[in-house]
Amino acid sequence: MIRRISILLLCLSLLLPCIPAYATNTVAKDITASATFSGTGYKSLDFLHDGSTDNYRTSGDTASITLEDPDGIGGLYLLFNLEYGPYTVTDNVTGQQRTAGAHGFLHDYLTFPATTSVTLDFADGPVRLSEIYVLSPGDAPDFVQHWQAPLEGKTDLLLLSTHGDDDQLFFAGLLPLYAAERQAAVQVVYLTDHRNLTNARTHEILNGLWAVGVTAYPVMGSFHDFRIDDLEESYDHFEDTGASREDLLAFVVEQLRRFKPQVVVGHDINGEYGHGMHMVYTDCLIKALDIAPDASRFKTLAHKYGTWDVPKTYLHLYEENEIRMDYDQPLTAFDGMTAFEVSQKLGYPCHKSQQYTWFTRWINGSNNEITKATQIKTYSPCDFGLYRSTVGSDEAKNDFLENLTLYADQLPPEPPTEPPTEPPVEVPVGPTTAPDTTPPTDPPTEAPTTTPTEAPTPLPPRPVPTLPFLLLGILVVLLVVTLSLLSKRRR
Repeated sequence: MIRRISILLLCLSLLLPCIPAYATNTVAKDITASATFSGTGYKSLDFLHDGSTDNYRTSGDTASITLEDPDGIGGLYLLFNLEYGPYTVTDNVTGQQRTAGAHGFLHDYLTFPATTSVTLDFADGPVRLSEIYVLSPGDAPDFVQHWQAPLEGKTDLLLLSTHGDDDQLFFAGLLPLYAAERQAAVQVVYLTDHRNLTNARTHEILNGLWAVGVTAYPVMGSFHDFRIDDLEESYDHFEDTGASREDLLAFVVEQLRRFKPQVVVGHDINGEYGHGMHMVYTDCLIKALDIAPDASRFKTLAHKYGTWDVPKTYLHLYEENEIRMDYDQPLTAFDGMTAFEVSQKLGYPCHKSQQYTWFTRWINGSNNEITKATQIKTYSPCDFGLYRSTVGSDEAKNDFLENLTLYADQLPPEPPTEPPTEPPVEVPVGPTTAPDTTPPTDPPTEAPTTTPTEAPTPLPPRPVPTLPFLLLGILVVLLVVTLSLLSKRRR
């Protein structure tokens, strides 16, 4: 009997250490303060861990930065001040190397097996960095942004926001509702990156989007930021800065063809409060809707992306085919906060440079009395109109995606039963209208492909720790058997 009990206790001692390793998902800690920074390319690396994205430096022609911590490094979070591109990451313990930064994200998150020393090599020219956070092994903490690539080809909703804060103001509630709650594939494209005035707002853009549930990295246009309250004068000013009307129109046509959205949402034709840049963006959108399906216009873009006929287009405050969005219902994705509250309390505050403006009073009220989207009467974020549709009119009039099915829920086309004798020319298929297959006047050397690139694979869900439960079950059985044997022994 003693021998049996000894065997059971031995089994218990072997199984117990396994449980913590599988039963917990450890959140990584910010260990930047204890990590050692060294390298070449900068006179000093102190700016990389001073906690300020406004403080940045530009390296020499190349740079190499080594991060070390004896307790273990599991991740790095880099904040660039200017897009860079590919760079090399070396685990100095194992010697393993990999290339990172292929997408040129300003906020780039890296993970790797736990190590004590990592080196970043920037060999393709000067690099402009703001911060590097060093993380212990574990899941990304809340402040880390893990961006997916832009949604090539399969975008449910494309939001055309002129400035970095317009998406949190005049479209307040839209992003948290559709990107986080509805799990639609949402892409945001800004007309300007604000860099002719400041670089700080690019960080504000990313922080604001991440706060409201957007995970697809945005597109930031390089057009100048300015304020002229007239459509034609704004076009003229763009021309003075080197951006022609054709350049602006091509930019919008490219976004429609590249992302192939089911829905596009744009600004008020009158620029909400009269901003000429808002007017220009929507004016270009209206024109681009007819051009994007036409392969004879902007042929290079047609060759690169194919053509696309947008099924539904909504404009803010458009007075025909009006719909009214309900952004005051609680969202499960944000623990009961409403979509409006998420934009108001989480998204807009990320735009720190704009907190002194009248926008803050507009969205919060003079005495912070505004708690619902419906309380905003001027330039209401709830009011839109269906400008154009190929899938019929709205009946419910409260949903941008009415009459549409999310790309993720659409069934893939059935493969042909017999292979075709000749390779088919792939053309985009709009939801209800036949695509334009007219070949361009000057055909490219290769047949254009219009098959949209698959949307990036979303981050996998955290694994359910089934093994710990199995081990616990075994422990319980063993304990029951042990107690039973002891009881019999006493009897």
